[in-house]
Amino acid sequence: MTRTARLPRRVLAPAGLALFAAMTLAVSGCAAGQYSQTAQQVAAIDGANATVGDIAVLDVRLAPTEREYYPAGSSARVLLYISNDGFTADSLEGVSTSAATSVKITGDATLPPQALSDFASENGTEVTVTGFLQDQYYGVSIPMTFSFANAGTVDVNVPIQLPKERSTNRETVNILPPHPTPLWEQDEVAEGDVGPGGH
Repeated sequence: MTRTARLPRRVLAPAGLALFAAMTLAVSGCAAGQYSQTAQQVAAIDGANATVGDIAVLDVRLAPTEREYYPAGSSARVLLYISNDGFTADSLEGVSTSAATSVKITGDATLPPQALSDFASENGTEVTVTGFLQDQYYGVSIPMTFSFANAGTVDVNVPIQLPKERSTNRETVNILPPHPTPLWEQDEVAEGDVGPGGH
């Protein structure tokens, strides 16, 4: 009877190990999406994105202001890229917003097929919001509607692009401790220097 009692344990042991291994793989597989390197990565853009038909408006944002905000009545350039994934040309016919008096397009707004059009460079076509109805601060987005000849219209909430450096003269505080100088970068001990006891 002793052998009979032990026989099921010998038979079930490999099955139990196999089940445990399968559960471990399943749990680790589910966790890979949360703890992988890509889970910690964020988009390196400030602007908003939206699509309508074959058209995608990309990285839409207001140019950084020299002040802490855009005061009421001021204007701001809209920086963006427009991708036309279709096989026929389209065009940006108009832009509107309830946050300003008007939006003006200056230059050629044609969108060639299978191409990315740059509306953010200094020499490219410009989209400008004129006459903000109230002060526009960093961290607040304004609603904008982009109208295309073929693709139709798309709504985007457009933020102000964060500046590379802040505009005020407040003192910068270093919150990280200074990094210690590695041994190989420190000056070598001068010849003849000895420690206590002549060593």
